[in-house]
Amino acid sequence: MKSTSIDTIPQSANNTLKQYHVLYLLALSVIAVITLISQVLIQKHLDNQIHDSHLINYAARLRTNSQALAKLSLKLLNGENLKTTSKDFETTLLQWKNTHESLLLGNEFLSLPKNKNLDMFELYKIIDRPYRSILNAGSAVVELMEEGDIKNLSIIKPYINTILENEYSYFLGMEMIVFDYDRISRTNIADLKKIEYTLLGIVFLMLMLEAFFIFIPLANKIKISFSGLIESEEKAKELAKALKENNKILEQSHNELREVNFALEKASYLVKIDADGNIIYANDKYCHVTKYNMNTLIGKPIFYNNMGGDESIIYKHIKSNEVRKEVWQGEIFDHASDGTGFWLDVTVMPVINKKGEVDQFLVIGFDITLRKKTEEELRLLSEEKLRRQKIIQKVRNKATLIGQEKERKRVAAEIHDGIGQMLTSLRIQVEFLEEKNPKNVKEISLLYQLIHSIVNETRRICFELQPNILEDFGLKSALSDLIKNIRKNTGYNIVYEDHYDIQEKLPERDIAIYRIVQETLNNAVKHSKAEKITVFIESDAEFITLQIRDNGVGFSYDSNHIFEVKNNTHGIRNIKERVELLNAKLLINSELEKGTVIKVEIPIDRSLDLEEI
Repeated sequence: MKSTSIDTIPQSANNTLKQYHVLYLLALSVIAVITLISQVLIQKHLDNQIHDSHLINYAARLRTNSQALAKLSLKLLNGENLKTTSKDFETTLLQWKNTHESLLLGNEFLSLPKNKNLDMFELYKIIDRPYRSILNAGSAVVELMEEGDIKNLSIIKPYINTILENEYSYFLGMEMIVFDYDRISRTNIADLKKIEYTLLGIVFLMLMLEAFFIFIPLANKIKISFSGLIESEEKAKELAKALKENNKILEQSHNELREVNFALEKASYLVKIDADGNIIYANDKYCHVTKYNMNTLIGKPIFYNNMGGDESIIYKHIKSNEVRKEVWQGEIFDHASDGTGFWLDVTVMPVINKKGEVDQFLVIGFDITLRKKTEEELRLLSEEKLRRQKIIQKVRNKATLIGQEKERKRVAAEIHDGIGQMLTSLRIQVEFLEEKNPKNVKEISLLYQLIHSIVNETRRICFELQPNILEDFGLKSALSDLIKNIRKNTGYNIVYEDHYDIQEKLPERDIAIYRIVQETLNNAVKHSKAEKITVFIESDAEFITLQIRDNGVGFSYDSNHIFEVKNNTHGIRNIKERVELLNAKLLINSELEKGTVIKVEIPIDRSLDLEEI
């Protein structure tokens, strides 16, 4: 209960001070605004006064110029010093004219705005007639002076009389204008005084309101607060005794914690970071591994020296409001100041304050650089082993296929030279029997047809085992002959599109392409149930492209190209082996009931490249 009352009094006083502080600022703001308005009005009035002074000054000067013009006219009429007087007359006339028009129409150079006062405009209309008369007469005198007739006073006398007759009227009009300018100026000053007195009253009223509603209540509140503070001081003394005893216990716990921290710092990398991930402390081991001193690390983001890489994964945990209060553990790679890399097994533990918020994080790391290097070496060894196994398998496959081709050639030769010759002899014997026993022609004819079929089938098998046309005439002719024979023997509709234009013969590449087409067509004939099969081959500067398409039943395969083809896995495997030996790319696209497309892209410059062996 004591602790609650002590905390309540300062909080209440603080709220009161905030309330009166706002009121005081509001009152001062009102006074400041009023003062600002007053200054703006005064400055505006001063500008108007300057403007009115300009007007009165120029109006008075205009009146003086008209009088000077009259005096110079009398001098001209009397013939006094004609040369000097004529020049003064012309100059005075010009000044008088410009000043009059500037007052009426405005002049930016003289800072005189255009006259917009209707009353003033009416006054200028009154003196417009004498102004025009004086101006015309004066202009005529100036023209006569320029023509040299100034000595003949009888000529200029009527014009001089006109100037003298109208000067008094013009002078009286200008007197009225000057008085009216003065009246307007005094009216503006009177209006400004009223406004200033009004603003002064408002300021005085605001000061009175501040005194009654802010200062006096605030003084009373301060008295009450002081009473509470005195009471709180008594209670604080009692708490001080309790705190002294608690401090002894806390000091003992601090010593124990310091010992633990000492052991922790010596055994691992220890870093403290704030809630945003910036370093506020790092032990010597961490400074040593990063090769930065403490002053350089303070304020820097942890694991920031990643040589332009992505932000450390630790920040995903620190910045996440959902998981940042949990302990995080992981492996992090970073660079030291000289660019050398190191690995740490890192544990991030949040430090929670009394409000339940994360105040900072404690980062503990252990060096695992040696372990990671060992793992990397093992990985590289495994990759090298796998690469060599693939190369060895490739060599074995090539040797197997070469052996198969040799065996095919041997078997084809034996069938052709052995069984083929015997069948030919048998056919000759049957023909002889047919001539010798005309009574048994029917039975012998059937026997003859059977032998003829066996001979043709033997020839077909020999051709498939060893197509001599491939060695004699090249791949282009061999493929055309192969497709013609399959079309003839099976009756399938096979469309052949030939855009192959490579004259150079490479036996291993040509036999591989031939066998791929042969295997694919055999699979299509046996299993696809297609109505149409299309074989397409073309060549360019870089690739040989082979594509076999059918519209048959198709088959299924998964993303890893593990095929589900009944009684057909051996054929697909042979195709893949030959494609790998050609360093080619195999693409198979098949859908059930929609057909199959097999496409092979063979690089020309690396058809059978085994340099890596």
